[in-house]
Amino acid sequence: NFKFLVNTKASLFQPFQPYHYELHLKDEKVLLESRIIHSIYTAYNIFRRETSPEKQQSLMTMKYSKLFGRDTVIPLINEQNLDFSYYSLITIGGQNLTVNLDTGSPDLWVPGIQCNSSQCGTHNRFDPAKSSTFVPLQSSFSSSYGTGTIISGSIGQDTVIFGGISITNLTFGMASVDGFNSIYEEDGILGLSRQNGPISYPGIIQKIKDQKMLNQTILGFHLGRYKLNNTDQSFMNLGSLDANAYIGNIVYNNLVNQTQFPGTWMVALSDFQVDGVSIGGINSPALIDTGTPSIVGDINQVSKIHSMIPGSSFNNGIWSIPCNTTNIVSLVFNNISYKISPTELVKTPNQSNSMCESEIQGGQLDLWVVGAAFLSNVYSVFDYDNLRIGFADSK
Repeated sequence: NFKFLVNTKASLFQPFQPYHYELHLKDEKVLLESRIIHSIYTAYNIFRRETSPEKQQSLMTMKYSKLFGRDTVIPLINEQNLDFSYYSLITIGGQNLTVNLDTGSPDLWVPGIQCNSSQCGTHNRFDPAKSSTFVPLQSSFSSSYGTGTIISGSIGQDTVIFGGISITNLTFGMASVDGFNSIYEEDGILGLSRQNGPISYPGIIQKIKDQKMLNQTILGFHLGRYKLNNTDQSFMNLGSLDANAYIGNIVYNNLVNQTQFPGTWMVALSDFQVDGVSIGGINSPALIDTGTPSIVGDINQVSKIHSMIPGSSFNNGIWSIPCNTTNIVSLVFNNISYKISPTELVKTPNQSNSMCESEIQGGQLDLWVVGAAFLSNVYSVFDYDNLRIGFADSK
């Protein structure tokens, strides 16, 4: 048995039932159990029975290599049950790590063994010496994210198992500087965009597509809304869609701005509505980003949205709304309006105050970035084969 810990804030936790996921490997079973163990840590225990790590890796590779043409469901952890970040397990060179599934970026990176505790905290770190399939590359990387966070380190190749599919010789980064250390529980990021990134090209999904490992190269996300329903579990479909996860029909949007921003998951956002009333004047490209918690866009349009929410206020560059707001904000894609639940429009309430930070904020951007505050309200589909994104109201 082994355990890895991630630091969390006890004050933000709410009670939840442990998740149990089972994966059968011939006569063997891997049981993932997520549970809170004392006040400030979450432990994810992986119990391995009757096998050495070397034998298990061999069994996993052999088992998963037979999954070509099949689809799978990947359970996601809703970080701190706050509906703002979702992550899953991944195996690199036989070592288990957690990664945010991020359609807004292209690369896979995890903390490397050389990353000291001041930079990587209690996160799991990949150790090349423990992998018989690791190949070092004589290059380094530095990536910057929208928050201004910098990640940098070295690059290598190894066998990666994701959603039951084994991808050999995948290039990934081993961070020695991790600017996300104090922000998120998960160890690293798995980029799911189609861009040429500073680390890995082709990325993991493109390699799966090129090797025809799935009948369809398609992702479907159900991001659970714990704040609305504490039994709502999160998952990602890989290779097929779950008709039980949504209401009505999936309406697709063709990708836009691929000349200016090639490989991005960007579609046309035509409007916002507040309680069914249009704010008008949007018609903007929108990056659909599962790795971003909020919705960020044009300052003037964001101001107009909040002017239609009674009790809104703007202080120190941040919009706040009443924690108990009942106003319905909707986004319009391809003439279809998709509602955001009021519980998803507010960040975690401050118990000593009736005002909460809004999940819609202004930024110095020529486009919108649409994250989990919206995506948790829909079943979202990322279609690599037909270069389109689909939405349907989530069940």
